[in-house]
Amino acid sequence: MAESKDGEFVATGEKLSSVPDKVAESKNLRRLDLSDNEITAIPAGLFPKIQGIVKLHLGSNSLSFLPEDLGSLQSLQYLNVEKNKLMALPSAVWTLLALQELHAGHNQITELKGDIFNLTNLKVLDISHNNIEIVPADVGWLPLSELKLEGNPNLRIPKIVMERGFRAIMSYLQVICEQHRLVEQHLDKFATPPGETGAAPITTREDVPKDPKEVAAIVGKRIEGAASTGVLDLRYVGTSDAVERLAELSVAYVADVRHNGWTSMPKSVLGLPQLVVLNASDNHIAEVAEDVQPGHLGVLNLSFNNLSKLPSALGGSPVLQQMYLANNFLTDLPPSFAKLPMVDLFLSENQFTTIPKAVMGMSQLAKLSIACCRLREVPAELASVTTLRFLDISFNELTTLPPSLSQLSGLNALNVSFNPLKVFPKVVASLVNLLELNLDYTDMSEVPPEVGNLRRLEGLQIEGAALPSPLDVLYAANPLLLVQIHNTSLTSLDLSGLGLPCSPKQLTRLSGLTALNLAKNKIAELPPELGQMSGLTALNVTGNPLRTPFKEVAEVYGDAALIDLCNAKADKVDLTNCGLQQLPEEMKIHARALQQLKLANNKLSGLPPWLSTFSELNTLVLDNNGLSELPEVMLQLPKIAIIMASNNAIKALPENLGSYVHLQALVLQGNKIAALPASVGRLSELKALSLASNKLVQLPDIIGACVSLRLLDVSNNQLRSLPRALGRLTRLKTLKAASNQLRTVPQDLLGLPALSEVFFASNQFQLKDPRVELNASTPAGVKAVLTVLVEASKSVPSDEPRTSTVNPTAAAAPPKAAEKPAAEKQDETKAADQLVAAVGALHQDAQRPVTPRPPAPENITTQEHPDAPKPEAPHLADNSKWLYIQKHLDTIAQDPLRPKKSGWDSIPLMHVPRIIAAISNPPPPPAAAADPEKPNGMPKRPQTLHRFKRVVEQSNMAMQLLNRVNDALQQRPNNAAPGAAASSPSPVVTPPQPVGPPAQPMPMYMPPPGYYPYPYPPPPAYGPPPADAAAAGASGAALPGAPPPGYYAYPPPPPGYYPYPPPPPGAYPYPYPYPQPQAPAQPTKKIGNKLKK
Repeated sequence: MAESKDGEFVATGEKLSSVPDKVAESKNLRRLDLSDNEITAIPAGLFPKIQGIVKLHLGSNSLSFLPEDLGSLQSLQYLNVEKNKLMALPSAVWTLLALQELHAGHNQITELKGDIFNLTNLKVLDISHNNIEIVPADVGWLPLSELKLEGNPNLRIPKIVMERGFRAIMSYLQVICEQHRLVEQHLDKFATPPGETGAAPITTREDVPKDPKEVAAIVGKRIEGAASTGVLDLRYVGTSDAVERLAELSVAYVADVRHNGWTSMPKSVLGLPQLVVLNASDNHIAEVAEDVQPGHLGVLNLSFNNLSKLPSALGGSPVLQQMYLANNFLTDLPPSFAKLPMVDLFLSENQFTTIPKAVMGMSQLAKLSIACCRLREVPAELASVTTLRFLDISFNELTTLPPSLSQLSGLNALNVSFNPLKVFPKVVASLVNLLELNLDYTDMSEVPPEVGNLRRLEGLQIEGAALPSPLDVLYAANPLLLVQIHNTSLTSLDLSGLGLPCSPKQLTRLSGLTALNLAKNKIAELPPELGQMSGLTALNVTGNPLRTPFKEVAEVYGDAALIDLCNAKADKVDLTNCGLQQLPEEMKIHARALQQLKLANNKLSGLPPWLSTFSELNTLVLDNNGLSELPEVMLQLPKIAIIMASNNAIKALPENLGSYVHLQALVLQGNKIAALPASVGRLSELKALSLASNKLVQLPDIIGACVSLRLLDVSNNQLRSLPRALGRLTRLKTLKAASNQLRTVPQDLLGLPALSEVFFASNQFQLKDPRVELNASTPAGVKAVLTVLVEASKSVPSDEPRTSTVNPTAAAAPPKAAEKPAAEKQDETKAADQLVAAVGALHQDAQRPVTPRPPAPENITTQEHPDAPKPEAPHLADNSKWLYIQKHLDTIAQDPLRPKKSGWDSIPLMHVPRIIAAISNPPPPPAAAADPEKPNGMPKRPQTLHRFKRVVEQSNMAMQLLNRVNDALQQRPNNAAPGAAASSPSPVVTPPQPVGPPAQPMPMYMPPPGYYPYPYPPPPAYGPPPADAAAAGASGAALPGAPPPGYYAYPPPPPGYYPYPPPPPGAYPYPYPYPQPQAPAQPTKKIGNKLKK
């Protein structure tokens, strides 16, 4: 029972024979479901009345056609017409731009015709269980996620493709079917044969008239036209009578006999005189006539037939250079084919299990396509065909490629997609002149570093590869980035704005890289490998969500500082002013090489245990942090020499401080230390001890055991006296004890030979003259200051503590070492002074203010080193000739039945390059087939990138061919009469396009129906003009004798046009004379073969 509610009308399973009237009356209808009924037709005008419909279900009815006004449903997203009796889908279907699902299975559809590529939103296409033979290549460019093709018994898609599923089918449509379509489209562009002007073209078998007489008439006109143009078009009309009539032709340069259902290639066709191009595809040919060696045949198309073998005689064709044998049942080629001067050979979609041996002997072969077969190996001998520029071995069963292929140094395009390779073939990386490489769905999971050798690549496809991150992101953005990150010739690289989650580790191979742009990605941390790039001096990581410590380092020191932070071999790392609360684990990479670590001006309260693994660390700066004690982990640093922890909150030093046996500098200013442990006396290598601004009340006598001290700073404490043990510090150079509570100094200080700096100001000495300067920086000044202070100390009461209460055992001095040579002492003194200076510099550096962040470098683009060698692929020599073209030129020059060579140059030969260029040089995919954007706003790549642009375009060779033919057309024979080339008109209706800049458009005079183009070759019986031809022409009289049968007079030229020019000397006369052109009233300009005011 029909159910109608807001926006919906549903009437299913009610045995309706027609669409209910209520449908047209429904307002705001969004969904219409009339499935499972007996409806035979949709009434005209219904769809325009329900234009807002989104979902239309007409499945399981008896519809035999759909009206063209279906195109008015521009909001339609779902269309279901399955299980009907449709013979075809209307062209209006391809105008439904919003359509997302099309279900047309279980019908009787034979082909899909129309602008399919318009459906840029189509996700599901079901054309299963029909009678479809050919799926248009445009389907491959749709953004489909589901394609159903099963149940089409005559479907022309190889089994090996169907077995590999949806992705393989889409790739097949985009690459292999694209080639087939180009052959069809461009061969269909032949000029309409003379005599058939204005007649309805025959493009399908349904266009062929049913009446045999009409067919015979069409055949007759086409054979007559072939006598004039050299082009024989028997598509769809190649009857047995037509084949018999071919004997009437004295010459045929191009023969198109497609779509005739032939089961064999007649000898009369293959042996047509002067045959240049033979197109016999789309038949059922199972055998080709034996013992025929076409002497002029240059292009042979036998694709889409039932061939299982070819005759050996074809191998003797002297100029056969292009052969298309796709979609047959061939398993081998005759050995005689090895002698062919073959250039283009297409063997795809056959039954080959290996490449035929005959191919190895083709010394001029440039393009070889043997896709969609059953190849299990590529013979090593293929490397002998060094002329190869294009190789397509996709859709086979290859697991490896032979190393010998590295000899194909000129190879420009290689397609190995849909083979179970598993790994990237190493030999491919040696083909440095590759321009296009397709490795789609070869089960690879990595890209080797050697891919960087393929610097000339313009297209790379590795769809379906399980690439690790971030290689998958790079590939999605631009596949060629996989080559760039391995290209060791680069000096700068731009990887900005790609959405990378991390920096590629592969960059470490780029030893010459000096600048790297990683801006505007999703990078949170940088890998250690970045630090291994020793030549890197410029880095941009702005716009990334960097985490600690990378974010802080970049903000304080600039992006370039991250290079050292990531360098596991760096000996110094500066994390000053980074606001760290703990030492980040990212620092672990420095455990083996780091020697100096600056952590000043942070918020550290301790150090992690893993710091003990830093076996080379000798300098640790911890100034201005939140330490309450010296971290115990420092005791486990075997080479620690300098510890700086000023301005913290340290209250005491560890009792085992003496375990730092190699400690040379201890700087603990600005803490809360009240006393030194007794073990400090074991620090025999200590050269600098700074305890200023603490809470010391005394120094232990054991301090005298630190015999290497050059600097002792105890300023700004609470000391009331100094121990006499200081007198044993014979290397002490600087003593700072200002701002304490000192009242005495030990007399032993006067005996220190190296002391040259003292600071005793702001103490409590009882001096006779308070104005005496107590700071000195010269030996003489030091002696004077100490003399004054020692003298003042004598007046201090005897109960003033003069010594410390230290355990006698702990205070025992170390045994006196043997006396060192003077030179060695001098070196030690110099080294100690350098250490003290370095400590001072470190302390000053820790106090520096935070400076503005250095700007990140801009405009980092990908550049190669100018001196890097640039590989160049060899191409066919510019002066090389296509053999069959040259043979035509030579043959036609000797043909007494044709005009002079200039006439052939102008027109008939032009058909040849049009065919060749058409087959080998297809246009790009339809612009309307571009995929929509991804949800994140990034443009979505086409389903398979450019879909192997040069596999579709074949190679540059076709365009080179076209250029050569054009050059040949412009050349004139030496024996041609002057002006012949300029005055010899064209025998075809549509003239060839001029070479160079286009001329201004001018209307072209076309003869009315029934008139042949001007001029045309007369039969041999028509002789040269009589002596009085000029007089006869002037008087308007006819030439002696009747014109030959079938010749017609040319009508007078239209107003504003001058008569056609006279024929060149030696040319045949026209059936009726034309009057000589009158003098022009205005200057004339020659355009092509006409004169225009």
